[in-house]
Order: sequence, then C-alpha cells, then structure tokens
Amino acid sequence: MRKYLDIPLTLMVTAVLTVAMLWPINQPPQAPDGTDKIVHLIAFAALAFPLARTGRIGLVPVFIGASTFGGLIEVIQPSFGRSADLQDWIADIAGVALGILLALLYRRLRKHHV
Repeated sequence: MRKYLDIPLTLMVTAVLTVAMLWPINQPPQAPDGTDKIVHLIAFAALAFPLARTGRIGLVPVFIGASTFGGLIEVIQPSFGRSADLQDWIADIAGVALGILLALLYRRLRKHHV
C-alpha cells in the first residue's frame, strides 16, 4: 500500500461503515451473541489501519478521529431506525486501538525487511 493511498482508503472504509451502520434494519440477522462486537472491532481496525500505517497525520489524531466517528454513528443510529449501543462504541474504540497496533507492527516489520 503506497503512502498516498492512505487517505482514499480511509475515506472508502468510512463511507462503507457509514452506510452499513446507518442502513435501517427491521431485525438484526441471527448470529451468536457478541458477533456484532467482533464485526465492530474488525471494521474499526480496518478504518484506523491505513492512516496509522503511514503515520502521516499522527496516531493520536487517528485514534481520536476514528473513535469519535464510532461514537457519532452510535448517537445518530436511532434517527435511522437502529439502536444506539455503548458496547458497540467500546468495540469500535478497541478496533481503532487494534488497527493502530497492527499498523505499528507492520511498520516495524517493514523497516526490518527493507
């Protein structure tokens, strides 16, 4: 992934997450308990990873921005017929942290193999 792709990738993931998390659903799909938290974790790790990998805007802004985005989604979900869930936001924040940690690991491994 080239450094200049971090912003377009982040914008694409943001758009997909916005649509997916605000799309009205009558009944959530049947899945084992906690599955939606894993989805939140993975989705927000994917959101944070590109910008954290390049480090272009810094890790703290990535963490704050992606975590705030997750919180805002939860706050506005009731306007779209969805329920807000504090546990989902916590999973979002954990996902952001995971994405940043994976990006740091990637950077370290990449530095040793160049």
